[in-house]
Amino acid sequence: LAQAWNWTESFHVDGRVHMPTLHLVATSWLILCFCSHSLESCKNSEIEPEETSSLVTHLARQFRTNVSTEGEALPSQIPRKLLFTYKTNLFKAEQGDLSIHEKILLANMKRTVRVFQNMTGAAPEVEMWDDQDCFTALDELQMKEGHELALDFRREAVGMIKSDICRLVMLYNTGGYYFDIDVAPLDALHKALDPRATFVTTKIKDGNFFQAFLATTPKHPVIRRSLKNFKIWYDKYWIPGQDQNDFRMKTARGNIGCALLQRSFQEWSASTSKSPLLLHQSGHVSQFFDEWQFKVRGSGITAKEPDEFSSSLCDWGAVDSRTHTMVAVSRVYSRKDRWLCEVSSWLGIGLA
Repeated sequence: LAQAWNWTESFHVDGRVHMPTLHLVATSWLILCFCSHSLESCKNSEIEPEETSSLVTHLARQFRTNVSTEGEALPSQIPRKLLFTYKTNLFKAEQGDLSIHEKILLANMKRTVRVFQNMTGAAPEVEMWDDQDCFTALDELQMKEGHELALDFRREAVGMIKSDICRLVMLYNTGGYYFDIDVAPLDALHKALDPRATFVTTKIKDGNFFQAFLATTPKHPVIRRSLKNFKIWYDKYWIPGQDQNDFRMKTARGNIGCALLQRSFQEWSASTSKSPLLLHQSGHVSQFFDEWQFKVRGSGITAKEPDEFSSSLCDWGAVDSRTHTMVAVSRVYSRKDRWLCEVSSWLGIGLA
C-alpha cells in the first residue's frame, strides 16, 4: 500500500488526488502480494501470479509521476516542432546585417535545434516567424477575435508583448515547443518531460507563468482562452482616457503575456494544486517546471540552494522540482547589461 501511494501521491485530477487510480493500483498491489505468497489462495483465480506482477508494473508506468527514464520519448501528442519568433527571421538574415546581440541569439537557436536533434535522433521541424508572419496568422485565425487582435498586434509598440501574442497563435495553429530565442534548453529536459503532457511551461514564485518555454498540443483550450483574454485586455487598454502605462503596470508589472496565460489556465482548469503534474478531466495533462537559480560547475549546471541565490538575471533557469534538476537556462545574453551570460561559454555559445 505504501508503494502504491508513492506511485500516485502527486498525480492529481484538477488539483485532487485521483482516487480511482489509487484504488486500482492499491488493489493490484494487494493481489500481487497475496498471490505471490499463497499460491493455494490463488488456485481459483483467473489471474496468474506472473500476470499480477505485469499488471502492477504496467499501472505504475501509466500513472507514475517520477522523472522519465532514459529510453522514453518526448510527449507523444505535442508535435516535434521548434517555434521561435522575433521581429525578423534571423535564420534567413545575412550575417552582415545582424548585430552582435542577434548573432549570439542565432547561435543559441542553432544550439537548441541540435539539443532536440540529440533528443529524438532526427532533425526537428523548425519555424521562425517575424512580425509579418504573426500578423498574417492572427488575421487568418479561425476565431472571431482574430482580425481585431491582428490590428492590436500591429499597433503594439512593446516587442515583448508582440512576442507574447505571436507565440500563442503559433502554438494554437500547429502546437510544438516554443522557446524565447535567448532560452537554452538542457539535455535533462528530455528525461524530465512527461510523455503524456499536452501543456508544459514554467511557474514563477508569484504564481504567474514564465512562458519563455511553452509546449502544447495544437488548438489547446488554454491557448485559445489566452488569445481571447488578450483581446479583452486590449479592449480595455484602448478605452478613451485610459492611463495606458498604469494599466500595463497593473497587469503583472507589465508582464502581460505571463499574467494572461496563468489567468487563462486557472479559468480553464479551476485548479489550485501546486503539483508539477495535473491530469484534467478532459484528458489533458499539464506539467510545470519551477523558476530557479543555477550554478555552473566543471561537470555541468546544477540547482543552487536558496541561500546561494544572487541578484544576477543570468543565474535563472527552470528546474524539475521532483528531482531538483535544471532543465533550461532562462537567458544566454543579458540585454540589460549587454553582455554574454557566464553560462554561455559552458553551453558553447559565442561569437566565432
